[in-house]
Amino acid sequence: MKPRLSRPAGAGVGGSGDGTLIGVFLFTILMSFFVPSAEHGASVSDVIQAIHVLFERIYVVGVLAYLSVLFYNHHWQSSRIKAKETQERDEVRVADDGSYVVVSPPESLDADEEEEDGDIVNLSGTFKLAKNVDFDKFLEAQGIGWALRSAANKARPVHKITHRGRTLRIQITGIITGDTTYKIGGPPVTCQIRDRVFSDTVQYLDSGDGIRVHKKCVSGGDGKILVTRQLSRCGSELTMRSKCVFEDGRESAEAVQTFERVS
Repeated sequence: MKPRLSRPAGAGVGGSGDGTLIGVFLFTILMSFFVPSAEHGASVSDVIQAIHVLFERIYVVGVLAYLSVLFYNHHWQSSRIKAKETQERDEVRVADDGSYVVVSPPESLDADEEEEDGDIVNLSGTFKLAKNVDFDKFLEAQGIGWALRSAANKARPVHKITHRGRTLRIQITGIITGDTTYKIGGPPVTCQIRDRVFSDTVQYLDSGDGIRVHKKCVSGGDGKILVTRQLSRCGSELTMRSKCVFEDGRESAEAVQTFERVS
């Protein structure tokens, strides 16, 4: 058995003696670069000033290095914590053959989007007008002229409805265009139809198959317009009923418009 030779403390590469020598060597080089010598005509005060500047720079570099280490450690710790939380949250499903897959739970939605009413129909879809009943009389009661009434009665607008939770967006393209987003059961929303401005509120119908929009005229007219949209049980037709109620109690004829689903 060969005897093991021990090295004296501080001997060899990496020992404390070598570290001290290396430090002195580097400091000497720095001093030679930054500190003026007497050979160049530098006074003692110049040398002291240069040494002071040198130590200031060393201090700044040291502080920056320390802050960098702190930032790295913080980032590393945050990454470890996040990875641990993800690992605890995710579900690992193992198959019979030993293979596995990591399944993450679905991301949570906003409170308004997440809230769903089980017995309420979803109105999402694109619908095109197919038939009008008493729409001309409904417009006439509001003082709309014959030319515009005739054009509106012949038009076939498209209503695109996006319904998610209690958020409802209605986009209308045709002779009259519009794009309004509501919170069902939420605060009033201002919208404009030609020169008339309305304050709209939306509620679900008691039957659960549609909505009612209460349009209160705040500029350019008086009274209110009640509009309901109901989806058929098969989902292929959307029926829209509109009635105008004036402040003096008069009511217009109820217009019934049938829309067919396009998509």
